[in-house]
Amino acid sequence: HITVFTGFAPAENDGQLVEAFDRMGVLYIREDASVEDNPPIKLKNNWFTRQFEVFTEMYGMPVYSEFDPTPIVAPFYLLFFAMCMGDAGYGLILLLTGIMLNKGWLKIDMFKGLGSIISLLGVGTFFVGTVLGTFFGISLYDAAWVPQWLKNCMIVGDIDIPGIGTLNIQMILAMGIGIFHICLAMTVKAIGYTKRFGFKETISTWGWLLLIVGGIITAILGVGKLISPAAIKWAVIVIGTVSALAIYIFNTPGRNPLINIGAGLWDTYNMATGILGDVLSYLRLFALGLAGGMLGQAFNNLALSVKGDSIVSWVPFILILLIGHVMNILLSGLGAFVHPMRLTFMEYFKNAGYEGKGAAYNPLTTNKK
Repeated sequence: HITVFTGFAPAENDGQLVEAFDRMGVLYIREDASVEDNPPIKLKNNWFTRQFEVFTEMYGMPVYSEFDPTPIVAPFYLLFFAMCMGDAGYGLILLLTGIMLNKGWLKIDMFKGLGSIISLLGVGTFFVGTVLGTFFGISLYDAAWVPQWLKNCMIVGDIDIPGIGTLNIQMILAMGIGIFHICLAMTVKAIGYTKRFGFKETISTWGWLLLIVGGIITAILGVGKLISPAAIKWAVIVIGTVSALAIYIFNTPGRNPLINIGAGLWDTYNMATGILGDVLSYLRLFALGLAGGMLGQAFNNLALSVKGDSIVSWVPFILILLIGHVMNILLSGLGAFVHPMRLTFMEYFKNAGYEGKGAAYNPLTTNKK
């Protein structure tokens, strides 16, 4: 009888395995893993990024030739969560909750092992909530006790945009973050696909990247009057020409040009409708933060309305504040958990071309008693 085992191990364990197999006296063959082998995936990240690997694992591990998306998922999920919570006071509550979970002072099975990431989300929510100007439903920008230098750091109020009208600056911020996030995803897709399939198979992808990212950069430089009108004209001509050739003529080299043009037109329709919907999805960052802030302010006003001069009136005042803000934290926390995950899975992963079909590395272990 012959017993054959086939398995994978991290490269750093090679010496240890060779020594063990030599000592066992078995015949073994070892070779580097390849994409065709479809080896399991073991993520390697620093302490901060490692806290967010849970979201990558929820969607699916990368295949052997894909980039690990966690280093990009981590900072953006933190930012999105903080914007959806939108309240510096709630950030302090999350930070304290995470610390108590890590110390073992608070035991909740649902949050077991999540103390560190809850603390990180709390720190992010505190700083972002401060910039957005909300603390337990109180407008920091309108509070007299807040120093002026801190108010100067806050992103609040409206802004006039010529030809469009007056828009909330936080809404514009959410849209700007969405555009940047999608452009980053498209850049990752172009680089990743080129690495996996070669430049010849990704000409169309590079064409779309040049058209969208190049167009946005040119528009920003033009609005900021950082380049001359003549330079803008030539930039538009070059970007448009090169992008059109890549998208409509050379999207699949060697194929009939008429078929390539048809495929390019269909791709244009999908990109135009898809990108617009993706960017609009980021408005939820503004909407959820605004809703949480308004609800917190409503509970504050309700509590103040029952507070009188007597000591007895402090009881309903405190109860309304406690119950109201606890409910608001729970509702805001649920939305802040789900919607950033949706933006990551539906908008970023889609535009980044992330497959997530890999298998997690699950080595053999020995339990000793």
